[in-house]
Amino acid sequence: MENLARPHVARAWFARLDLPSGVAHLHSGTGRVTIAGQEWVGVSDPIRGQLVSVSQVEEPAFGQAAAVTVTLGGANKEFIQSVHATAREIEGREAEISWAAFDGETQEILIGLKKLFPRGRMTSPSIQWSGIGRRTVSITIENIFSAQNFAPGGRWNSTGQQQRYPGDLGLEFIGVAISESWK
Repeated sequence: MENLARPHVARAWFARLDLPSGVAHLHSGTGRVTIAGQEWVGVSDPIRGQLVSVSQVEEPAFGQAAAVTVTLGGANKEFIQSVHATAREIEGREAEISWAAFDGETQEILIGLKKLFPRGRMTSPSIQWSGIGRRTVSITIENIFSAQNFAPGGRWNSTGQQQRYPGDLGLEFIGVAISESWK
């Protein structure tokens, strides 16, 4: 709690992707980061307009399993061509999504990697054009139970996270009504 009370706490998403070219360890920021002995490569480049977004992990309803969509904006021509050439090989490969918190000023890691979406499977990449030079590539990572149309691994709330990873408080406030009163 003391670490999270600091004035400049930031978080980053980390993805371990089993790509046709080999296992890639990527993060949503810039530069290279080493956590727990593993080097993670940043895929964001604000100067070139290349930014990453990660969708919310939604509570699965009956007939569907949880999924996360990772979108890379500002993709260049060479990257689009490589994605198009390997799209069929990417589909069905393993992926994991984790997050970590760090001090935005000192880059000190406050909370190490916490797996939020383990053992997922990637869908075929989706390429979108929305004007001249505006290209995005999206990959949806589905829970391994998506073919069963339900999520037997538990719910995406604090209780479900405690069942998966005892002691992890990462989803403690999901589904909790919060209100503030000012006097």
